[in-house]
Amino acid sequence: MLRVNSGSRVAAEAAYGGQQVITAFLSIIRRRKWLIGAIVAVFAGLSALYAIVATPQFIAEGQLLMDSQQARTLDFAEGVAASVDAAMIDSQVEVLKSERIIKAVIKEMKLVEAMKARLAAREANDSTPGFLKAIFPFWFQPVPLSDFEIERSVINAFKANLKVQRVGSSFVILLNYKSPNAQQAADIVNQQAESYIVDQLESKYQATRRASIWLQDRIAELREQALAADRAVQDFKAKNDIVNTGRGLVSDQQLSEVNSQLVQARAQVAEAQARYERVQNIIKQGTALGASDEAVSDVLSNPIITRLRGQYLDAVKREAEWTKRYGEDHVAVVNLRSEISGLQRAIFNELTRIAESYKSDLQIAKAREDSLNQSLDQLVSENKLSAQKQVELRELESTAQSYRALYDSFLQRFMQATQRLSFPMTEARLITEASRPLAPSEPKSGLIIAGGTMLGLMMGLLVAFWRESMNRSIRSPAQVEQHLGLDCLGVLPKLSVSATATSSTQPAPSGERASAFDSATGILRQVLTDPFSRYTETLRAVKVSADISILGRAKVIGITSTLPKEGKSTIAANFAQLIAHSGARAMLVDMDLRNPSLTRRITPNVKIGLLELIVGRATLEEVSHVDPITGMHFVPSLVAGHIVHTNEILASAEMAAMIEKLKSGVDYLILDLPPVAPVVDVQACSHLVDCFVYVLEWGRTNRDLVGNILDNNPKISEKVLGCLLNKADLAALRSLENYGGKYYYYQYHSRYGADT
Repeated sequence: MLRVNSGSRVAAEAAYGGQQVITAFLSIIRRRKWLIGAIVAVFAGLSALYAIVATPQFIAEGQLLMDSQQARTLDFAEGVAASVDAAMIDSQVEVLKSERIIKAVIKEMKLVEAMKARLAAREANDSTPGFLKAIFPFWFQPVPLSDFEIERSVINAFKANLKVQRVGSSFVILLNYKSPNAQQAADIVNQQAESYIVDQLESKYQATRRASIWLQDRIAELREQALAADRAVQDFKAKNDIVNTGRGLVSDQQLSEVNSQLVQARAQVAEAQARYERVQNIIKQGTALGASDEAVSDVLSNPIITRLRGQYLDAVKREAEWTKRYGEDHVAVVNLRSEISGLQRAIFNELTRIAESYKSDLQIAKAREDSLNQSLDQLVSENKLSAQKQVELRELESTAQSYRALYDSFLQRFMQATQRLSFPMTEARLITEASRPLAPSEPKSGLIIAGGTMLGLMMGLLVAFWRESMNRSIRSPAQVEQHLGLDCLGVLPKLSVSATATSSTQPAPSGERASAFDSATGILRQVLTDPFSRYTETLRAVKVSADISILGRAKVIGITSTLPKEGKSTIAANFAQLIAHSGARAMLVDMDLRNPSLTRRITPNVKIGLLELIVGRATLEEVSHVDPITGMHFVPSLVAGHIVHTNEILASAEMAAMIEKLKSGVDYLILDLPPVAPVVDVQACSHLVDCFVYVLEWGRTNRDLVGNILDNNPKISEKVLGCLLNKADLAALRSLENYGGKYYYYQYHSRYGADT
């Protein structure tokens, strides 16, 4: 049999689809151009209508700069510098879009009150009839909104119209707002910036105030702790008798002073000891006054001895003069010598008294030295105990100093925070104030119409491709080859019943129905009434294909379809007449035992038929009917009621013998078989047929169904000569196939040779 590809239908479909993708797309666009154009026109019209009726929207823009240098101007904290980075800018963008700022703007601009006024005016101007409100309350009687719902609707609308974004990688934030009122749009942008700056000031003020309150509490706590630490130091000093004079502890000063006094006392003892011993030596030697310089040096500081020594020296001088003058034995000299002796004794006695005085001074110095030694020992022992207490004292003093330093630090921070409250600054400042826009920014009519047109084009293409994908019917020979892997034998146009209505040349007997062959016209006579038509040439092509396929032996050709009413019986009748009219012996057999439509149309009043021929109740001459015009033989099927097992009849040996008998007397045996999908009769008699002509109704037969049938019935699919597309709309078919395709030569059939 003829095949596009000797492989499976799936392989043929894949091979074909890989080459025709672009062509298929263009074909779909060409076929659905009116649908695509209509959708494009609808979308373009709706876009234009929207551009005309849409409320003009004005967009006002302003710019905020996040300037860290501005905040540093009055920054009292040394070493603290405000930093502005990308994350901080993004955070401020979100703050600008926050509901806190939006609510502040709405409150300042009184947008909620304006919304309430509009709702009240709309309700007051509502002219909807009362009966409509009663019948359709959910349409014409909207539920009154609460204040909270009104506020939320205003906030949501504000968010939808507000746009805040960072300008590139700079520290500039762009604000714009869309509104039907140009001045209101500019006012809202400026108020948005102002509310943001005020919110920043307020947040910094609140933060500083909270910090000040916390610092006050902390300072009071630290003050109590510092005072408690100082009191602990003083109590420890008082408890342990620790006195600090500014130059050190009193105990340390006392120890130093006692040590100094002890050194002096020891020097005094040594000095007194030396004097006393010297005087004792003089006394022991019994040296007379004036006889020794040592005595003189020791007593020079004594006024009594000085006076006595002076008298002594004067007496000695006189004694020498008187002796020289009066002689040694002179009474005056003797008396003078007695006086000198008396003066010596007086000096000696004075030395004795001085020695006792030196002894007393020595004892006093030693007693003082002993006292200082005792005091020093006592102070040393006390300092040893005090050293241990000094460790505890230093720890207490360190704690007190730490609390004091912490208290001073927090006090300084508190003073700085207090100063900041008087000088609030922010990093943001408005560098471009929004002004009233002169022209509306929306709607952009040209862009909207162009966008609507493009959207309509895309939607049109989507709908076109969707409709093509959802259409599983077969409408072109290329689809037969692509989806079924079979050769398309031709395309048969849809025949007009009204134009070819039969008109009996001879009236039928009373009570009998007229035969379709009684008239020379009609759809069963199409090949005769219009021999040069596309319909007739297509059937000639089928005959040629059959001749090539089964050359050299009798030709049993079965005509079948997928479903009923696809025109297989009409094709079988015309095909048999075409063969018979060409001079060959042709016989048409109605083998549709379930629905013998050909029998009803050609021999409506027949009494015997195929079944009687099979069982031997009638002869071929009695059963067959001859077409008076073409000489075609027709064997009807007379069925009384419904036959249950028609497949058994068709698959029987009697049927096979009968077919062999019929083949022997004709050149072509045309079998009008039942449809494949409803019954299994075709599969049952497939062994009797040399080839099948598969009839598909154009635009109706489902290709998936046909494919499944052929895949599940290999005995049928192997003998399919090809397919015929029946009842085709030729005008629509031109949009399905490429111009110049192999199927379009059929349009010249009726004209070729007419001018000769």
